[in-house]
Amino acid sequence: MDGPVEPSGGEHYDPHIEPRLPRVEHDVRDLRETLAELKTMVAHLDAKLGAMDARLDATLPHLATKADLAQIEVKLADKPGKTYMWGVLAALLTAYACGLAALAVLK
Repeated sequence: MDGPVEPSGGEHYDPHIEPRLPRVEHDVRDLRETLAELKTMVAHLDAKLGAMDARLDATLPHLATKADLAQIEVKLADKPGKTYMWGVLAALLTAYACGLAALAVLK
């Protein structure tokens, strides 16, 4: 039922309005309490988000980006593999053992 609260022409208010007023006042009071709780929650969330943002700002500059990882991947692709490195180590150890054997024979 939508209509003006105060009728025009000096007539009296609708008699059904007064019994409904306490319910409206109660609902408005509940809305105010809910709004106060929501404001408190939003302030708390804002503080937490601010702390998280500060932590991310402090951490993120030190982390690698996708471009950094791609550059490292390219650099690693140019490096010799494990098999090659083991082969070089085996050749060096063999040469060292041959040198020690030659020294033993010369004495």
